[in-house]
Amino acid sequence: MRLVIMTDLDGCVLDPGTYDYKTVLPLVERLKTQGVEIVFNSSKTRVEQLLYIKRLGLQDIVFIVENGAAIYIPKKKVMEKSIDNKTCFEEDDYYVCVLGKTINEIKKMINDIINNYRDHIIWMDEITPELFSKLTGLPVDESILALKREYSYLFIPKTGDKSVINEVVEKIKERGLNIQISGVGISQINGKHDKGKALQFLRNLFREYREAHIIAVGDAMNDAAMLKVADTGVLLGLNTDVVAHVGRNDLVIMSSKGSTAWRNALARLTGNYDLIIRG
Repeated sequence: MRLVIMTDLDGCVLDPGTYDYKTVLPLVERLKTQGVEIVFNSSKTRVEQLLYIKRLGLQDIVFIVENGAAIYIPKKKVMEKSIDNKTCFEEDDYYVCVLGKTINEIKKMINDIINNYRDHIIWMDEITPELFSKLTGLPVDESILALKREYSYLFIPKTGDKSVINEVVEKIKERGLNIQISGVGISQINGKHDKGKALQFLRNLFREYREAHIIAVGDAMNDAAMLKVADTGVLLGLNTDVVAHVGRNDLVIMSSKGSTAWRNALARLTGNYDLIIRG
């Protein structure tokens, strides 16, 4: 059976804080020779993911951006003539299937909230690459790429008053939008989509994904929907909230996050035991 690995990037392929990925390279190279397909499914932007596709030596892979908002399918990899022109469009060498809302649509929906809470919130239009770098640890040049949002809108609380922030969150949710809150204090506003819906969309679109065994790897709550619907779910780092949300007894759980845990979990699941890092 064909094997597909659908993976988050931050905290999985990339080490928390340092974003180092070199530990995964030997396994990635082995998987390529074995015909195992790797699909990125991350909160990262299109330009960020293209950077890591290049760094990991992966060509013509499918990748899913901004928490399942849009799927980029290389034209070379289209396996069936079933691209829905109502949902997908052509852009350079890709078919792009949009499941979420564009950043302009999101801004229009919350424009009054943005204006009314400027004293309490740093909205995305005011977030500089330097501030983003300080909060995330990303280099400034990569922070520039992270701020090139196409399907999500970011904000950072200015105040420690949780009641005000909760009020903002509730108002945004009332508009029919989702919010993902990261551990570094940057919140991401999206449409009503998630990583699990993106996985299911691929399966509905292409027979090869319906017939494949899909291993999903994530480390946070925004990965839960993907871990829930995959054939095998792998959670890096014991997060009891994610475990409860996924709600499956066969969830593979690693005690730590990052590239070593990613490599060890997938080396075991793919039978590449010689690439497990011991100790």
